[in-house]
Amino acid sequence: MICDKNKRILFVSSCYGGKVHDFTIFKELCTGFDFSKMKVYVDLGFLGIKKVIKYKQLFIPHKASKKHPLTRDQKEANCTYSKTRVGIENAIAKIKSFFILRSKNRIRIANKLNDTIGICSLLSNFKLMH
Repeated sequence: MICDKNKRILFVSSCYGGKVHDFTIFKELCTGFDFSKMKVYVDLGFLGIKKVIKYKQLFIPHKASKKHPLTRDQKEANCTYSKTRVGIENAIAKIKSFFILRSKNRIRIANKLNDTIGICSLLSNFKLMH
């Protein structure tokens, strides 16, 4: 899912079965897309994104380990990044607020499920505008 700073949903990928990682889907769908005029905020699942796309600014949280804990500046930067990314999480929550996506889904045909998610995204954008 790609959102703007106003929590408006700009793009939703089709559904993928099984345990397909978000970054794998991103590489498949967005490798040729030009991000050179955009600020890109991603989570730690996208550590290799620098090699895949051209970007204006890229914001990836700092990763801590047992041997290398985060410094105070890195913690503050991570906090700032998460405050920005929370808008995307809110957009996802707005889509999930529709009952058809909250209940156990019985839609077995992939195209119908993709259409349902697309319609819910459009409706959440419409609710955001009004």
